[in-house]
Amino acid sequence: MSVNDMCLLHKAGNVSYCLLESEDVIDSLRIEVGQSGTPGFNYFHNNFGIPYDFLMKTSVSSGHALFVSIDACNRLLGFARFEKVSDNIEKIHRGKKNVVRHSVHLLRSIEVHPSHRNMGIGRLLFAIAAKNLRSNVITKPDNHDAARFFKERLMFDSICGTDCIVLPRYRDCLLLPYPKARLLLRQLAGNYPRMVMPELVDSYEALKFRSSMGKHIPKDDILAFEHYLASSRHLLDRKLSTEMDTLLENLCT
Repeated sequence: MSVNDMCLLHKAGNVSYCLLESEDVIDSLRIEVGQSGTPGFNYFHNNFGIPYDFLMKTSVSSGHALFVSIDACNRLLGFARFEKVSDNIEKIHRGKKNVVRHSVHLLRSIEVHPSHRNMGIGRLLFAIAAKNLRSNVITKPDNHDAARFFKERLMFDSICGTDCIVLPRYRDCLLLPYPKARLLLRQLAGNYPRMVMPELVDSYEALKFRSSMGKHIPKDDILAFEHYLASSRHLLDRKLSTEMDTLLENLCT
């Protein structure tokens, strides 16, 4: 599935989370750069004088994985750039089975439009990217607040002496090991279901309320809920999944 030739990975409300696979696609994005009195992306522009379209095109042409969040008007809300620093390695463990040492990606940067910060867009974008990469992720925060964000919100930890998956030059980075990276999106959905699956949660709560009030529920509303439930099933924990299945069964009887 694609949105303007971008690989659509997830949609939450009017925000689409995509993987960019072509430099040409970047020309279709509305990238707001912060200027005096006008909020917008500003870190690379202000600190290095790098235009954001050039930064993103260079990332794609260099083979980096570039994930973006955009609104319905193709306005860029956030982006995350990853560089692969090692590939998967398979080993034979005691002559019996293959042991896979998963690849390592370096998170080179992640930035969210100032007007859309503290809304979960950055966390959701990262979680979607980490799940798609199927890789260990390392990063090197450039300040204390960033380091705390990665540790407290995204489950990164310091690299210890037994972490042999990274090269020596990355020893001062933070590490999100593959098992945690793989589960991060589902954990985020469990903690903040409305942020990750707003259509499903809104539909569920509306139907639950109308059902408890004994109101008539059109078949189209039930079908819409069933569609949202099927498309988000992989993100639900057992408790919420069971509750939604029970409601659907009651509505269909």
